[in-house]
Amino acid sequence: MTPKSPPNITVFDIANWFLAKAQGVEKHLKPMKLQKLVYFAYGWYFAHFENSLFPERIFAWRHGPVVADLYGRFKRFKGNPIECVTEIPKFDDNVTSVLNEVWRVYAPITDVRMSDITHRIDAPWAKVYSESRWGAEIEPTEIRDYFKTLKDKFDNDKS
Repeated sequence: MTPKSPPNITVFDIANWFLAKAQGVEKHLKPMKLQKLVYFAYGWYFAHFENSLFPERIFAWRHGPVVADLYGRFKRFKGNPIECVTEIPKFDDNVTSVLNEVWRVYAPITDVRMSDITHRIDAPWAKVYSESRWGAEIEPTEIRDYFKTLKDKFDNDKS
């Protein structure tokens, strides 16, 4: 069962937010980095607010967690920067704060390093992915629990 998402938010809305943010600082995102940013936003939002950020499912593909519909929309760019013009969608303060924090922390990181992060042995992707199960869904609760553990560790380290 997919947990409840904020009303009317799709993975494309979140992707457009990141694309517009990148465009605003004259930075170009490649499809892999966009997938990773969207995934991290989903996980961190879930850890903070106990709801999924968007209803689309996330799958364990060879290069990491992937939202298949998002992949389909941008696959024509392959490993090249996504060229499009979009405006930053308006979200509530909770969504906006998570997206801003994900952008601040992960945007400076290379695509390859982001892939390394999603491939950690304890990460949801690593628990699901195998050559024989390529494309298996990563359960939303698995993503929530993983990011909640990271959040709790971060919160404890701050105190």
